[in-house]
Amino acid sequence: MPSILEILLWMFGAVVKFFVTPSLMIARGWGFWSTVIITSAGAAVGVWIFYFSGKWILKKWADFRGERGPKRPFFTPQRRRMVRFRRLYGMWGLLAVSGLISVPIASMLAAKYYQRDERMPWILLAAFVSWSFILTALSFWVIDIG
Repeated sequence: MPSILEILLWMFGAVVKFFVTPSLMIARGWGFWSTVIITSAGAAVGVWIFYFSGKWILKKWADFRGERGPKRPFFTPQRRRMVRFRRLYGMWGLLAVSGLISVPIASMLAAKYYQRDERMPWILLAAFVSWSFILTALSFWVIDIG
């Protein structure tokens, strides 16, 4: 029987690097459903923490970098890519890539761009649960074949 500390560490791993955590858990001998539940719970904690504190974190980051007060906006290649991605794919694009990027980044992007949609944290959580099923199933299938 796994200890509480081990489960909490796997949940933390799901928050930090969601994409690889299901594969690591399956490789370590965890079952399908326990992997889905633990990674989904870790993602849920991460979504709630980073979505609701995302605006504050972004503000503090801007203060740290010295971006105070209203300035004339300038566009960097990275900002152009983000605007292009957002215009082409919108919220559903963010949800589609959320499992490939980390929970904190996806949650803070959702908080920044979709804060007015009250459903957003729940939709983001549903996306991570879906990703958990997909990644766990793929890991289970690949490790079973190998």
